[in-house]
Amino acid sequence: FSDVDLWQVLRISNWARHSSNSSVIKEGDIGTAFYVIAAGEVKVTKQGKLLNILHTGECFGEMAYLGKRLFQRTASVISVNDITIIEVGADSLAQATESCKHAFNAAFLELLVGRLEAANSRLSNLLLDRNISIF
Repeated sequence: FSDVDLWQVLRISNWARHSSNSSVIKEGDIGTAFYVIAAGEVKVTKQGKLLNILHTGECFGEMAYLGKRLFQRTASVISVNDITIIEVGADSLAQATESCKHAFNAAFLELLVGRLEAANSRLSNLLLDRNISIF
C-alpha cells in the first residue's frame, strides 16, 4: 500500500476494541465488511470447531467484500484476548481509488491462495490418514 492508500484506508475504516472472548463475526450472519487485526488474536470456528488462530496484521471476513453481494458468514470469529480491529465496509472500499482497491485485491488474492493451499494439505492428510480416495 502506498502512503496515499494507507491514508485513504484510515478515512474509510472504523476502528474498534473488543475484550477477550467477544464475538466479532457470527457464523450464519449476513455481512459486508472485512477486518484487519491491528492488535491481538482471534480464533476462527465453524460449527464450534476450531479452524484457525489469526494474529496481528492478518485479516478475516474478506469473502464479504470479494463476493460483491450480501454474504452469509461461513465461520465465527471470537477474540482470544483484548483486540483492536480495523473494519472496512464493502461499500466504503467500493468508493476508494482504483489504486487502493487494487492493493486490497492483490493482498486478498495472496491470502486466499495461502488458505487454499493449507486447506488442500489438511484435506489430503485427512484422506491419507483414513485411507480414503476420492477418485
